[in-house]
Amino acid sequence: ACSNNMKQIGLALHNYAHANREYLPTGWVSEDDHGDEGLGWGWGAQVLPFAEQTATYDAIDFSATIGSHPATMKATVINTFLCPSDAGSSSPTFAIGQASGCDEESPDASAGSDIYAMSNYVGMFGSEHMEHDHGGGGGGHSGLEPNDGNGVFYANSRVPFRHITDGLSKTIAVGERDSRFARSVWIGMVEGTCEPMSRVVGVGEHMFNSSDPHFEDFYSQHPGGMNVVFADGHVAFLSSSIGETTFQALATRSGGEPVSGSY
Repeated sequence: ACSNNMKQIGLALHNYAHANREYLPTGWVSEDDHGDEGLGWGWGAQVLPFAEQTATYDAIDFSATIGSHPATMKATVINTFLCPSDAGSSSPTFAIGQASGCDEESPDASAGSDIYAMSNYVGMFGSEHMEHDHGGGGGGHSGLEPNDGNGVFYANSRVPFRHITDGLSKTIAVGERDSRFARSVWIGMVEGTCEPMSRVVGVGEHMFNSSDPHFEDFYSQHPGGMNVVFADGHVAFLSSSIGETTFQALATRSGGEPVSGSY
């Protein structure tokens, strides 16, 4: 079921691109260099018409912020974005953590009254940590700026297929994240929340399903690995045995890293 969901996501990404001059959707819409302010609409919201969710798409005012929308809109559950192996998917709406009192180790500990629908699938930001020391946590660690990811989804990204020079079949577009730490969302970057950017994208800096994971990493409940969608739309189950270097190479769109062997 998870693999089928991801196949639908891959198809939606390609249909979006074909309708938009071969450009993938924006990772999320931001109005500043920090990435955590602005309208916020993410790649998942943008592909809704291509995932048989036209009614939900039509209910969105993309010229207004996510937070200004009705509660029912923000809590709309999209089953395609849920992996049934994650126990959290059985209760797919949640009170999202707020920026005030944000704890990056437990982003929903500071939850307020705002309810959102979760997602188990996040876009690939790239192979390095995302710098997010402005608002909503992040700890100020060095890394790539939110608008400068080396993957296919980042703040205000608009990546055409021709710029994925590592090869569409060797570049991860979307991967899994379960709800062990906190919930991710399909709708986008929600301004004023805890870890807002990491709710919609993940980073490949650390090996997926690591024994010492961070919220912004990728991880799933599938024994031995996780499912991913590659930029060419195909879905693969990545084995945990592939190694961190190979995973990082698959996380970039134009790094030029050699990728050999099975993965």
